[in-house]
Amino acid sequence: MLSAELQDSIDSLRIKDVYIDNINANVFDRSQDLEQLKHNIQLKFGLHSFEIKDDGEHKLVCFKFDAGVRWVADEDSTDEENEALDRKKILAHIESDLIACYSMKKDLSSDSLRAFGEKNSGLHVWPYWRELLSSSCERLRLPKIMLPITQFQVKQEEPKSD
Repeated sequence: MLSAELQDSIDSLRIKDVYIDNINANVFDRSQDLEQLKHNIQLKFGLHSFEIKDDGEHKLVCFKFDAGVRWVADEDSTDEENEALDRKKILAHIESDLIACYSMKKDLSSDSLRAFGEKNSGLHVWPYWRELLSSSCERLRLPKIMLPITQFQVKQEEPKSD
């Protein structure tokens, strides 16, 4: 069941735009083929912040998401490496900030907006991140990463009492 705050946001917000605010991608070591090199993949994706804007005609709320992936060398553990876990070798990374903007029918509380950003807006942004990551991996000649497709929560009707 959705909270009243979340449902209020869902009813009041209409998506207007999703875009990439910035992207940073580096391959730090091309001396070895990453496909052949043992490595671990580390992923991040989450709501960073949101901001209410006024474009003159409409009030907008824009949610900012941090997204990223990095390839980390999977070296055999030795006593020396266990002492310095922060020295893991990052082979490559792709990081981006993605923005989703919505028009607001009415003013909403910060709690409502945060709930919407955490539960709904990320689902709207995810396909853009997924495509950006996939195409960036191909263009940077990095091992392919296929992020899963997300599922949307279906609003369920309240059971009617007789």
